[in-house]
Amino acid sequence: MNLYFLVEGKTERKVYPHWLSHLLPNFSRVDCPDEVSENNYFLISGGGFPSLLDVHFKSSVEDINDSGKYDFLVVCLDSDEESPEVKMIMVHDFIKNNKLTISCELKIIVQKKCMETWFMGNQTIYPRNISVGFKPFSKFYNVLQNDPELMWKPEKFEESCSIYHYEYLRYMLLEKRIRYSKTNPKDVTKEYYLQELKKRVSDTPHLNTLKIFLDFCDSLAKIT
Repeated sequence: MNLYFLVEGKTERKVYPHWLSHLLPNFSRVDCPDEVSENNYFLISGGGFPSLLDVHFKSSVEDINDSGKYDFLVVCLDSDEESPEVKMIMVHDFIKNNKLTISCELKIIVQKKCMETWFMGNQTIYPRNISVGFKPFSKFYNVLQNDPELMWKPEKFEESCSIYHYEYLRYMLLEKRIRYSKTNPKDVTKEYYLQELKKRVSDTPHLNTLKIFLDFCDSLAKIT
């Protein structure tokens, strides 16, 4: 089985390979899409949205169709201020409008609101003693008790919901002296962190879009 991952941006490009090494240890990454043989995956970033669709999607479909060796095209993108359903419709509409045929199964993973939203699900990271810097975030929304995917942004925050979630996560991790950035996500790539996210998903009804990704990986692990 072979997988082709088209992911949205910098964070996904850094994090997914680490997570896949934990979730799908029988799969190995290849550097070029035509190098797959058995239990391989290729991963490329779409450079944000809508670049993922407008620039990269057709090339990825061509890679897959030319190879003939892929079982899944996995598209991972943020919902931001849209619903996951709307983002999925956008992908399907793009395929339909461009009359694309994909020679493998399509799996769309929508990160609601963004991948940083998922990272906030680690309940062991949430600070018990809240500093002045993190207090405005915790006062606005408590991701320890409430579903991070349901958090929006303060009315006076002028940038996107995803940027607010990024800032929330960054300040939350700083409470544990963990520095986070999109180009250097550090601890969120590690197995201990992923295990805590899996625990949040299994113990609560939270992070439904993360559950979709974890269930997908679990289904692949069982047949490879």
